Amino acid sequence: MLRNIAFIIGYYFYLLLVKTCKIRLVGFNEVEEYWRQKKNIVFCCPHNAILACFIGVDSVHRPNVVLISSLSQDGELVAKLLIKRRFEMIRGSSSRGAKKALLELQKAAKLGKSVGIAFDGPKGPPFVPKRGIVACARVVDGPIFFIHAHVTGSRIWGLKKELRVNSWDRFLIPLPFSKVSVHFEKIPDKSEMNFTDDEQYEKFVLKKVEERTTELYKHIYKK
Repeated sequence: MLRNIAFIIGYYFYLLLVKTCKIRLVGFNEVEEYWRQKKNIVFCCPHNAILACFIGVDSVHRPNVVLISSLSQDGELVAKLLIKRRFEMIRGSSSRGAKKALLELQKAAKLGKSVGIAFDGPKGPPFVPKRGIVACARVVDGPIFFIHAHVTGSRIWGLKKELRVNSWDRFLIPLPFSKVSVHFEKIPDKSEMNFTDDEQYEKFVLKKVEERTTELYKHIYKK
């Protein structure tokens, strides 16, 4: 009963954000170009910014994208909300349901679908990406885009723009009438970096994502 109430409150708060936040997408034109070429993409973002990222892409055209959500109770609520908002879901994480999720992802890839994943979820450590993002890229045979989101201000002067939850990831909650900027950054692929070894490329991707995330978000852990 309490979880149902939490879902209803969360869903209508999410709708309020979608309706009132001013969204700025940076680099999304490159994503659209890949889609015009009928190529699949792996989107990865830090767990702390997933709500802001979803708000940013909720209303844009997103053909054939599936999202991976954990099997935790929190993951269940997130999946339920996003399904209601017309997102497709695959359930599983590095700790639970990984094999089943990979099989579903393989089926989705064959249908020409891209995939989105929070790379340091569901429990962290923060900013440290799981190897699954590279495995996803191999399955869908497409580039990796690192997504990060930030609340840059409020549309109403004097109104508070965001909250940070005191959780392991310092989860970001944009507030109604805030300005949200969502950035799409392509990670160089194996051929661009002249890597011939898969393991070497995997280390490069994981290091690149961790370093970029730390650069952008390390300030949220300062008191």
